[in-house]
Amino acid sequence: METSKLYPAGRALVGLLFVVSGINKILAFSYVAGWMASMGLPLAGLLLAGAIALEVGGGLALITGFQARWASLGLALFLVPVTLIFHAFWGAGAAEFQNQLNHFLKNVAILGAALVIFDIERQRVQSAAGAILRTRAV
Repeated sequence: METSKLYPAGRALVGLLFVVSGINKILAFSYVAGWMASMGLPLAGLLLAGAIALEVGGGLALITGFQARWASLGLALFLVPVTLIFHAFWGAGAAEFQNQLNHFLKNVAILGAALVIFDIERQRVQSAAGAILRTRAV
């Protein structure tokens, strides 16, 4: 499968978003862990460390293209509970409703981008495998 030069640029931009988010969590680790604990999450520090590893590692994978299919799938799966837990606009007070709705919709859009990346990478792998099989058959 052939893609334009825009695809790797777009994939890298999505990856950059996750790398920056992970670095920001590192820089404010105590604050973010406290906030997560206040949301009722047990083992907030451990969960935060996992989130940082996934965001930075997955983001770098998207930027470089190395294992981008699996990185995008992992990040997509990560976004579902994160969005539902931390941006539950339906339970927010009037003062926070619009902010949480904006964050919820932003995450849904990023989830869509991750799914598109996963599908393009899946098609690229299938296309490459088909080309190898066709070459061997000749």
